[in-house]
Amino acid sequence: MENLSNRDLLIRTASTLFRQKGYSGVGLREILAAAQLPKGTLYYHFPGGKRELGEAATCWAETIVRKLIESSFANVADFSEGAAATCQAVARLSEREGRFDGCPVVSILQAGAQEPELRALGQKVLAGWINLVSQQARRLGDKKPYETAMLFVMQLQGAWILALAEQNAAPFNLLECSMRQN
Repeated sequence: MENLSNRDLLIRTASTLFRQKGYSGVGLREILAAAQLPKGTLYYHFPGGKRELGEAATCWAETIVRKLIESSFANVADFSEGAAATCQAVARLSEREGRFDGCPVVSILQAGAQEPELRALGQKVLAGWINLVSQQARRLGDKKPYETAMLFVMQLQGAWILALAEQNAAPFNLLECSMRQN
């Protein structure tokens, strides 16, 4: 098992719990209990409390998904092949011990009314993913790279939500097949 710092353990634990229960559905006590850390550890690393931890967890997850997108498109001949590979990779990322977790950004977007900073961060992360996919579409010769990227991220988010609801990979598999047919 990886030897994580207390800060990294808090970030990963919070990210997992937010993906499972939503930002608003998880309290600090639950995060600390799951991480098996004392309360002082949280405020030492995140003096801004849950909101600051939510930001860090979202940024950590954003990096994971960004790398996943980059690697999925790295050695492909066309956009559909990279999009299909991304579907497979996100499905693997979402599955944890037989259950499917939601997108790491959706839970903080839902907290937007109480935490506008988190909503702004979520918007920034999604825009970054769209721009990254758009760069790949442009590189692969797509005539409307931004629109293609926007549609793909929308479809991917829909598959993510349905996989969470159904607790299986079928939505990702269907989207992957659809991408390969394009």
